Amino acid sequence: MLESSSKNTARMIVRDRQGREYRLQVDPDEDQYFTAKLLYRNSEVGRIQCVLYPPDKLVIGDILIRDDVIHAPEHLWADILRRLVEPKPIDYRRRGLGTHLLQFAVKKARQRGIKRICGSLTQKDINNNPNLVKWYKKHGFEIVPPSQENLKEAVLGISLDLGEKSN
Repeated sequence: MLESSSKNTARMIVRDRQGREYRLQVDPDEDQYFTAKLLYRNSEVGRIQCVLYPPDKLVIGDILIRDDVIHAPEHLWADILRRLVEPKPIDYRRRGLGTHLLQFAVKKARQRGIKRICGSLTQKDINNNPNLVKWYKKHGFEIVPPSQENLKEAVLGISLDLGEKSN
């Protein structure tokens, strides 16, 4: 769920599967690229980086949901406790946050009249997340052999046609 304020600097709120709120912060809109970050308690827990090739293509550079976040203490007692006990990092994966970032990129592409979204999957990406191919398929992407538009180390490409279809 995205909620926007009426200000020029869009303040968007995303909720994970448990209903926790995250702030979606988009770096200043550029003609050639954008980065959208998800913040929880002022810590970055996820991001998507995209490159625009107008008039018709958006390339997903990377989607990252962190599994190693340690939040800064909110008050003095928490800070003291943190010094005594080693805090455990928090894993933000598998909460639906990557889906929110991907949907944001698709929405942004549609707003700009982009006809196709593509990207690359490396063996490292697939090793880090064995369900990645299935996840992209679930979101309407085709899995294609790597081509010249993919990274050199790509083992697969992803492609989503935004032409006349509505996804």
